[in-house]
Amino acid sequence: MYFNTPLRLEPRFSKRFALLLIIIHGGAILLLIPLALAFLIKLSLAIIILLSTKYSKDNYLLLHNHPLYGCTIRYDEQENRLRVFLKSGIEVKIASSYYSPQLVVIKISNVKKAMIIFPDTLDMRIFRQLRVHLGTN
Repeated sequence: MYFNTPLRLEPRFSKRFALLLIIIHGGAILLLIPLALAFLIKLSLAIIILLSTKYSKDNYLLLHNHPLYGCTIRYDEQENRLRVFLKSGIEVKIASSYYSPQLVVIKISNVKKAMIIFPDTLDMRIFRQLRVHLGTN
């Protein structure tokens, strides 16, 4: 079963991913408290964790600046493969992808950061179709 209409990826803000980032980074900062380290070292580690939080938020949570935001994915029946077109109309190749019921990760050639898509960021039909077709690609 292949989709006949192209999929347009415009993921919204993911509350699930934001909560996951808060739990991971907040837990890491809380784990610093009982450690027998000097205050200055704990403070330095907490600042590093906060910088990691900002990096994760900017690069993986807020997807509006990602090259794949607004891309169109079509299935080419003649070539039996997915074709990805950026907003600019340029076709790119999917370098790697991972999918599960909880998330989809797509990485394209020549772009360092992957796009992480949680189910709450897309319409469920589009999310399901994306998972299915990445699995058949």
